[in-house]
Amino acid sequence: MNIGELVTVKTIKNKDAFDEKHTPYSAEIRLLSCVQQGDMESLIAMLKNLDSIIVMGRMSEDELMQYKYMAVSTITLATRYAMQGGLSETAAYAFSDRVINAIDRLTDKNEILVRLGLEIIKLTEAVQKNKKQPAFSPHIRKCMQYINENLSQKISVAVLAGHCGISADYLSQIFKKEIGENLSTYILRQKLEKAKTMLLNGYSSKDICTEVGFSSQAYFVTAFKRFYNMTPSEYVKITRMNME
Repeated sequence: MNIGELVTVKTIKNKDAFDEKHTPYSAEIRLLSCVQQGDMESLIAMLKNLDSIIVMGRMSEDELMQYKYMAVSTITLATRYAMQGGLSETAAYAFSDRVINAIDRLTDKNEILVRLGLEIIKLTEAVQKNKKQPAFSPHIRKCMQYINENLSQKISVAVLAGHCGISADYLSQIFKKEIGENLSTYILRQKLEKAKTMLLNGYSSKDICTEVGFSSQAYFVTAFKRFYNMTPSEYVKITRMNME
């Protein structure tokens, strides 16, 4: 497949696109579900109108930076859905880091839009390939999917074990073996990754605690700093400075 032929550079005709508040949730889910399912055909059809599908709240008065923020947010979400689709965490995060660094270097909004489309296609292809040769066992894939679909809830090993139909001890054992970290650590990491996306979209720590299921803002800040060696506010400041 010649990926370069699937998405072409186009002039953004709708100058008021980013005056809208957000992409309709249904449209966002349709796009991200294509990534999760490895559905190349449906994805390509949606990417033909990428500029009208993805609309984020205004995060910068600079139009180029607005596109960069939009692209970073979209890639972060797409990466999470790819993991829900079975792509390994290592591969997904390596993809995300590479693409965000590449977007950071772009200086034209149309280049950003096209690069975003091309990379989402590559990510979906990776999910599609992985589904044919899954990286994780069925129990672990089912466990990971439940976690990512219930991040706002308190998730215990007992609940996950019941969902997967196996004992808590066995689930913890095989999760550590296949994923390489404790189940509780993985759950917290997924909550914090979602929090990172929300921070870049302008959500407050209070709103994030509610959405991602943290017991308090103090605990959220402490956990965030433990994982990323910076506070949430420092993360937002540094990320946006690096994109300027």
